[in-house]
Amino acid sequence: SSNEDFPMPDGLKIALLPVPILQAGVGLIKNTEIDVRFMPEIEMKGVSTGLFGVGIKHDILQWLPIVDKIPVDVSIQAGYTKLSSTFKMNDPSNTIDPPQASMDVTATTINLLVSKKLLMFTPYLGVGYNSTKTTFNVDGEYDIAGYEIKAKDLTKIECKNNNNLRANVGFRFQIAVLALQANYTFSEYPVATVGLGISIR
Repeated sequence: SSNEDFPMPDGLKIALLPVPILQAGVGLIKNTEIDVRFMPEIEMKGVSTGLFGVGIKHDILQWLPIVDKIPVDVSIQAGYTKLSSTFKMNDPSNTIDPPQASMDVTATTINLLVSKKLLMFTPYLGVGYNSTKTTFNVDGEYDIAGYEIKAKDLTKIECKNNNNLRANVGFRFQIAVLALQANYTFSEYPVATVGLGISIR
């Protein structure tokens, strides 16, 4: 029947986060591609973060008579991504072995993509649906505001799913094995990404 505050990590307090991400794709029959995305666990300011994702893309114009002659590529894409992070709780009464908290964010997305390859430059547009879920979990003993509330009572708190429509625009520019990519996603929480990578086929 009362509200109490308890300390949490301050966050990274940076506007830009450079991270190494390995992405590999395997082409299959009928213009189908399986993609895997992986980011090794990185620790920064006491927070460890890792990422894993898998996706599939398929060209749909090949199944539509006459329409497959139009000078653009139209594909459907689906993907699943999990972002995992762990950090130590701020417990003044237990500085030797403070309890550890974890937060997992999972996202499932389905997109319709339209692109056109112009030599080394490929612009694209997309519309789709995105669903995310956040799970918070605490391991160890933790007294909250002096009350008999233990960390195990906070185990596996699932936040409400966030479902929304999204649109994105971007491009890919490739010279030999070097690829520059940029993307902007329009959604409730807009995200801009820029990447430079090595692409080998």
